[in-house]
Amino acid sequence: MGRSSRELHKVIVVGLPTTSTTEDLLKLVKPYGNALEAAHAVDAEGKPRGFAFVRFADADAQQAAIAGLDKSDLGGRTLNVRAVEDRSAGAASAAAKGRPCFDFARGKCSRGAACKWAHVKPPAAAMRATLTAALERKEAAWREAHPEAEGEPVPAEALRRDVAWSAMRRMLERCPREVVGE
Repeated sequence: MGRSSRELHKVIVVGLPTTSTTEDLLKLVKPYGNALEAAHAVDAEGKPRGFAFVRFADADAQQAAIAGLDKSDLGGRTLNVRAVEDRSAGAASAAAKGRPCFDFARGKCSRGAACKWAHVKPPAAAMRATLTAALERKEAAWREAHPEAEGEPVPAEALRRDVAWSAMRRMLERCPREVVGE
């Protein structure tokens, strides 16, 4: 999908003083190239939120502004300048959505594609490592509490006694058989 001409060569400038104006911003970026437009983000009351967007005529000016202004100081504040990413409406990938959906990981998310969090399954190897580590901790705790049973296997009921075992069992039920070694 291509980007619209209004999205080409656009940067976001974060960390602007709330007293800055659009004219100030245009003066700030002028040495780096031809800025076609600049717009401050404002809240519902019309107060500046401390960031703005600037669209340049070409990619060279955009890159020069990023290189020249990123991590620079303006009015005692550090500016963060980066290119605006291409985000098509409704087509955000799981990576673009940010953190994973915890409800989905437990099999309980009912929002489907409307969910604002990424629906990604945990990697099988990571799940296996988590389960193995939990079982090893339980076994070590049991052995510490029962030093007289040195060299004997840990009774299965000792591992099943607490709530953590039921959570692990549910994870094992959802886990593919090749992960848990069956």
